[in-house]
Amino acid sequence: MPEPVLLRLTLPAAPARDAVASALVEQGFTVQPTATGSLDVSRGSLGTTLIAGAFAGQDMHVRFDVHVKDAPDGSVVEFVHSAAGGFFKGGAVGAVKAGDVVREAAHRTGVRLAEQGLVQGAVPVPPAPDAATSGAPAPEGAPAPEDASAPEGAPASAAPTAPPAPPFTGAPSAGAQPGGVPPYAGSASIPPPVDYANRTNVVSIFALVLGFLVPIGGIIAGAVALSQVKRTGEKGRGLAISGIIVGSVMTLLTIVGVILFFVLVAFGAAAEEAQSTDDGGFFDPNQNAPTEFLSLQVGQCLDDVSTGFITSDNLVDCGLAHTYEVFGDFTVPDGAFPGDDAITAAAQEQCDPAFQSYIGVSYADSTLEYNYIGPSSDTWAQGDREISCLVTDPAGETTGSLQGSAR
Repeated sequence: MPEPVLLRLTLPAAPARDAVASALVEQGFTVQPTATGSLDVSRGSLGTTLIAGAFAGQDMHVRFDVHVKDAPDGSVVEFVHSAAGGFFKGGAVGAVKAGDVVREAAHRTGVRLAEQGLVQGAVPVPPAPDAATSGAPAPEGAPAPEDASAPEGAPASAAPTAPPAPPFTGAPSAGAQPGGVPPYAGSASIPPPVDYANRTNVVSIFALVLGFLVPIGGIIAGAVALSQVKRTGEKGRGLAISGIIVGSVMTLLTIVGVILFFVLVAFGAAAEEAQSTDDGGFFDPNQNAPTEFLSLQVGQCLDDVSTGFITSDNLVDCGLAHTYEVFGDFTVPDGAFPGDDAITAAAQEQCDPAFQSYIGVSYADSTLEYNYIGPSSDTWAQGDREISCLVTDPAGETTGSLQGSAR
């Protein structure tokens, strides 16, 4: 944080505060007394600064505090500016410019009060050698800056100097204000103190609303509101904290929701891929073909194949209750594995006519269903070329052969 700019006045703290406020108002600043007795000073457009940053020029938003403390021979005025505010709103360049504005304001205030004989010692120096000449020149008799040098070629004694202002003794003079304070220009323009204790901070309300609509914005606005409430003593601390909490919870829920969405999509894709097809009553050959293929014969019966792989343990006598009966058997031409779709097409082409020949009625007119067992890419490499057609009753197990049943 930059060092505060100091100005010493002959007035006690209370009237000195009013005098400083009056001088700042003349410079176009908005001045508000705070609950702690300091002055809250601001100027420029916050909206323009947030958009243009340090390039907002004269409309760049600047905000600083002025603390006035009693001293043995009058009072000490501190112009305090936080570099964090200027950096946040205008970048690194904005922090420098905002600091220059504070130093310039302290300098102009000192010059103005020096006209009234209220300054002890030197007026604060401006931020740059030519900054003091960019505005209104210091009137004759105003104290010169400590580092001011005599014009080139002139003796040091030629530099004009003003006698130090007499200390404030508390004795009333002609035209003095109540309390023995010497008169100073603009004292009647000081705005009345703002009742911060009974005012709700606007940013805290905005933080709570943003917590629901834009969670990240609610968190940021809540932090800003807490800082303002702490400085001004306004109401709204609970609203600011609520905005931070709501924004955090909504952000967390959003993250969890996105994760769950992608998990559900992944599970759905896996389930769809794993689901067996129902094209004409066929099994997916990759799911149902045994790793060690078994050669089946027409007329053989099998019990329920719960594992999806047919082994010799599944063969049962057709006179007993069973689930499947082999009604067709053929081989696929040798060569490279044709792929699962080609196996399915070949099975349907061969099993449809075999079904009508074995059962006695076409598959379209039958109440029975059929599936097939065929080679997969793994069993093809072992020499499996056989496709077996299996008839089954969707109503349950059957006893005896279904050959010629015309069902």
